[in-house]
Amino acid sequence: MARLRWLGHAAFILEIAGWRIAIDPWITNPTSPYRSLDTFVKDYPELDLIIVTHDHGDHVGDSVEILKRYPKAKIAALYELANHIAKEGGAPDRAIPANIGGPVRLDGLEIVFTPAHHSSTIGDPSGVVVVGEDKAIYHAGDTGLLAEMQLIGELYKPVVALLPIGGHFTMGIKEAVKAVELLRPKYVVPMHYGTFDVIKADPNEFAKLVRERVPETQVIVLKPGEYFEF
Repeated sequence: MARLRWLGHAAFILEIAGWRIAIDPWITNPTSPYRSLDTFVKDYPELDLIIVTHDHGDHVGDSVEILKRYPKAKIAALYELANHIAKEGGAPDRAIPANIGGPVRLDGLEIVFTPAHHSSTIGDPSGVVVVGEDKAIYHAGDTGLLAEMQLIGELYKPVVALLPIGGHFTMGIKEAVKAVELLRPKYVVPMHYGTFDVIKADPNEFAKLVRERVPETQVIVLKPGEYFEF
């Protein structure tokens, strides 16, 4: 059994294959249940891995401070960004610098960075597929709709897809529904909406359209702080 927890915006804690992973860990974002890293550390005394999809502040989030707080945690991202965050966190030996393409193999876990249509100053933007316990979880990062999602669906058959729906900087609802059509996951969790006025979106509208267009996919609408086990 794997467990996913949404902390608001694009931040998730994924527990799978014995790993505890923070993805795009803006832990203290405005919708998060955590107002400080101190309270987060009390709930999560151990953290194994940080994954960051691109270098914007709302996705790098608290990565540098997390590296300082968790001396065993490693940082995985595209090459330039992983090295940059690790250096800023005083942990250059804990970087896992990767690139878009094939799997990064860890103990019981694989990570595959995927393309994303977005912007980034350090390295390129990406999504990420995390594979463990024979399950694949796809975090799309910040992205517009891209045709490669069909290939991601065919290759990795994600059980869960985490997709932005807020528009303006990423896919909106219309585009995200099409992404579900391309990916065909068992579950989809909407993210990257409601944090700010400019990315307001109604997840229930998204869920309604997915039910109509891709009825085999179940939409899981989480509130920040809620868990989903699969």
